[in-house]
Amino acid sequence: MGGIQKNNSLIMGSILSIDYGLKRIGIAVSDPQRIFAFPQDFIENKNFTFVASRIKEIIREREINLIIIGLPHDQRVKSQELKTQKQKKPSMQNIILDFAKALQKQLKIPIKTIDESFSSFIANENLKECNISSKKSRGLIDSEAARLILEDFIQQNND
Repeated sequence: MGGIQKNNSLIMGSILSIDYGLKRIGIAVSDPQRIFAFPQDFIENKNFTFVASRIKEIIREREINLIIIGLPHDQRVKSQELKTQKQKKPSMQNIILDFAKALQKQLKIPIKTIDESFSSFIANENLKECNISSKKSRGLIDSEAARLILEDFIQQNND
């Protein structure tokens, strides 16, 4: 997986942020100057081929030259959420790393994983503060989490 220089002013181009979930994948995109993070529509996690084709569309449309994927601390996946996984209870971390590796094989741009601990929790709290009902916020939480991951990455790399 490719690296990135520390000083964002030397690198231009949008960043795609992914908050991977078994049902929905949250998406956020930065501006080309890598200053702001904007949540996008989530991608329904139907299967890898569907998700990868949608990500490729976003890369073309938004001129993405870096992807970051949020990686949680080792969390066990609830067995009822596993329909296609062979292991009894794989870690979410391993599922995401497998996704990142498979995606990297199809793309020519670097992919980095970064810590995303509590991003979904914070996203949910942000939406509650905006008085968005939990029913309406289901899809929004994922993209808001991706925005938080991207915002954190931008701040870390602008220091």
